[in-house]
Amino acid sequence: MPAARPALLALIAAALTTPALADEGWAKPRPLRPGDVIRFVAPASAGDMDGVRRAKELFEARGFKVVVPEGIGRKRGYLAGTDDERVVELNEALRDPDARAVFSIRGGYGLTRILDRVDYEGLRKHPKIVLGYSDLTGLHLAIGAKCRLVTFHGPMPLSHLNDESAEHKYAADLLWSLLTTGRYADDATTGLTIPAPSPAEAPKALTPGKAAGRLTGGNLTLVSATVGTPYQIETEGRIVFLEDTDEPGYRVDRMLSQIRLAGLLEGPAGVVLGGFDGTDEAELAEVFRDYFAGRPYPVVIGFPVGHIPHNAVLPYGVRAELDAAAGTLRLLESPLAAD
Repeated sequence: MPAARPALLALIAAALTTPALADEGWAKPRPLRPGDVIRFVAPASAGDMDGVRRAKELFEARGFKVVVPEGIGRKRGYLAGTDDERVVELNEALRDPDARAVFSIRGGYGLTRILDRVDYEGLRKHPKIVLGYSDLTGLHLAIGAKCRLVTFHGPMPLSHLNDESAEHKYAADLLWSLLTTGRYADDATTGLTIPAPSPAEAPKALTPGKAAGRLTGGNLTLVSATVGTPYQIETEGRIVFLEDTDEPGYRVDRMLSQIRLAGLLEGPAGVVLGGFDGTDEAELAEVFRDYFAGRPYPVVIGFPVGHIPHNAVLPYGVRAELDAAAGTLRLLESPLAAD
């Protein structure tokens, strides 16, 4: 028995480091069409019900049917109800064969408390669009690991799809175009390149180069919090995007350090650094230089993604090309299945 122990330990180590599924053949949800059902869920923090009603009205004006669960307005401290309540609501939406999309109303806190209770098999049986950002990063990473289903990091009903102001038009237009057509614009020849909000806001190269890989990433706090779990980010050969909000430079440093020490900054194909609003710009620039300058892969800063008005929707699992010199990120395939 003792002689077999090294072999057993090797098997355990392999299980911890090997992705749950092969990286080929990611499933894709179909596009949203008028008449389709969108289900709202609150798997993290509670939201403002007036804002939820406003979002429902706007989505229905687009021709969608919106299902708002009866208990979605509940509150339990900083959570939208108990763990049981939130996971039951989420699983009902993921299993629903009639729903074509599940939109988290907002992020906040608490998603990691229920990741091990999500019905990934139910979602695999009934693939659909899953949308959210911030705390929803944990769910995106988990679905990628367990289902190999393309999901969407983007604005939510309360952040800020219930707001038709000019400030949020860029993000909303990109979202609805991508979820309904698989493109970022109506022009099929340019619709797969994520446009900058303006020439002055185009991303800048920190490390030059061009590379391709599947998209992954999200909120830095959640990416670092899931290191060492079955939902840990897969960075090898990937284009990794990162964003966060109201984190001082030393905390961004600490989270990047954790990811680096886990070996997760060695093998990306490229890195996209998005919005880090509320962080001292000089501190942030120094931290980014320390971790990414001189890397053997392209790195850009200032990409329009995150807790910022110009929050471009990004599809997890889709192959994309990053050109640091041009400051562009281009999808190499549609994130949606053909009808």
